[in-house]
Amino acid sequence: MAFSQYFATEILTWIKGSSFPTALSNVYVSIHTGDPGTAGTSNDVTLTVTGSSNRTAISASAFTGVTGASPSGFEIKNTNTVQITTNAQNGTQQTLSHFGLWDAQTSGNFIASGALTANVDVQSGDTVQFNANALAIKVV
Repeated sequence: MAFSQYFATEILTWIKGSSFPTALSNVYVSIHTGDPGTAGTSNDVTLTVTGSSNRTAISASAFTGVTGASPSGFEIKNTNTVQITTNAQNGTQQTLSHFGLWDAQTSGNFIASGALTANVDVQSGDTVQFNANALAIKVV
């Protein structure tokens, strides 16, 4: 999981005394054909999502509470607790390899990205599903 420049700046600003951003009610998942980069806009799927943007909304409460801190190692993570399904795709075949997390359906702030455990080929009309516990937000 790679955190964005926006998110890193928010954390560092908070550490020096500023307030942290308001808690999210929804997180928006984007899908990519390669690393989204620090702004989240690289390798965005060229398939257009039927009737909406490339981002799928899920409730922020659909992630587990923080788990995993231990004296022998430091890994804290949240995972999705529900299956996430994107809208049907229009366009040509694409191979998906990464996902991104955002704070808005369109525009908004890019929060973080991660690689899929395996590439996924999608055709026109396909949906993409992330099973419960498939997306992990980790701080190591």
